[in-house]
Amino acid sequence: MSLSRRQLFTAAGFAVLAGGATSNGPAAAAPVRTWSGEIQIAEWERYYLGLDGGAHQKALSALGIAHRDGVRADEPYLLVPVESVRRAALEFGDHAAADVLRDRFDLGSPSMLGRGLKLVLGEDGLEKRYLDDPVLQLRYIGYRRRFANHVLPMHPAVREALA
Repeated sequence: MSLSRRQLFTAAGFAVLAGGATSNGPAAAAPVRTWSGEIQIAEWERYYLGLDGGAHQKALSALGIAHRDGVRADEPYLLVPVESVRRAALEFGDHAAADVLRDRFDLGSPSMLGRGLKLVLGEDGLEKRYLDDPVLQLRYIGYRRRFANHVLPMHPAVREALA
């Protein structure tokens, strides 16, 4: 997928400031983040661990996205507006939504995926490896059963970054 220069700057959270603030003048306003674009459900669900107390499924239902297995969306290639994914994170507490936005917009918030992996596997720094390592994913599944009823609360810094 090729993005235009404007889309790249928008995704990076930069806003073009009209007017003449100079380096000697008043401080420029902080860049405004725009929550635009679309996210493929498969990309969103890569971050799903199942430690959000059903928030992911509630978000899918609220967005009218079918998930007949009760866990993941039926159509992984469906595109969802970024603002809807943001709503899933803020309104429902969907950890996967928070993490896909964190990575897409390079937010400085903690990784809910990393926190969940630390809880279940007892190791830090596994989130990048987990996304591409089927052995680590299977290891997580093997240990996950002990935490079946555990709900990991959304970190306050994650909500703040998405607000």
